[in-house]
Amino acid sequence: MKQLLVVMAALLGLAIAADGGQLYSQNCAGCHGASGQGIPGVFPPLAGNPRVQDEAYVVKAIRQGISGPLEVNGQAYNGAMPAMPQISEADARAIAAYTRELGRAPTATPASPEPATTPADPALAARGKALFLGQTRFQNGGAPCMACHTAGNFGPMGGGSLGRDLTDLHTRLGAAGIQGVLSNIAFPVMRESYQGKPLTPEEISALTAFFARTAGQPANTNQMDMARMLFAGLIGFGGLFGGMYLFWSNRRVGLAERIRNRRSA
Repeated sequence: MKQLLVVMAALLGLAIAADGGQLYSQNCAGCHGASGQGIPGVFPPLAGNPRVQDEAYVVKAIRQGISGPLEVNGQAYNGAMPAMPQISEADARAIAAYTRELGRAPTATPASPEPATTPADPALAARGKALFLGQTRFQNGGAPCMACHTAGNFGPMGGGSLGRDLTDLHTRLGAAGIQGVLSNIAFPVMRESYQGKPLTPEEISALTAFFARTAGQPANTNQMDMARMLFAGLIGFGGLFGGMYLFWSNRRVGLAERIRNRRSA
């Protein structure tokens, strides 16, 4: 009987690990790598990481997010992992069981991120810019990046301000990091926007090239935000004043016409 229970427990553990592996591929591999190797300075590795032996820590990090400085295998990281409350407690535990096995594996040597100074193909970067601005539609119908973000300088109206300024995205993440994030979107608002509308590999490559071109440009500033608001306010004021002028001009002409008509009568 005892042996039967041990076998059943082992089979159950294998089933959980299998489910955890699939969930990991769907939710975690884009940033931490298929084998948990991570990206130096961007996403910490899970292979050989002693932190992932703590199930409660992993479950909390998955469902509540984690931010701030930490050190893994002598490498410093100071990023932010978004909360993923859409992952249930049971699924988070399955992922934790899978990452615990990754943590026991030998420490992987992750590939270094591509330097931010890597030249980008101008034609590919131009296509990425068109996708970012919404001038070219995403194949699967996702919203243009500019709806929430800005990157570089697009003139006085700039881009969206709901999300972070992405001017230095390539500097912070490198090409591999950008491709990982866009291939496996984990940020809650962005994830909902692109649910069922994933970016294609070609679109991800084009956006990566575009961000490589913006890497050396000045980031959006508070002064630029104020200028955009002032510019929009002036346009609104001009439109309102023009409308009022036309309204009162027509009314004044109408009144004069009525006076002349009375005199002629």
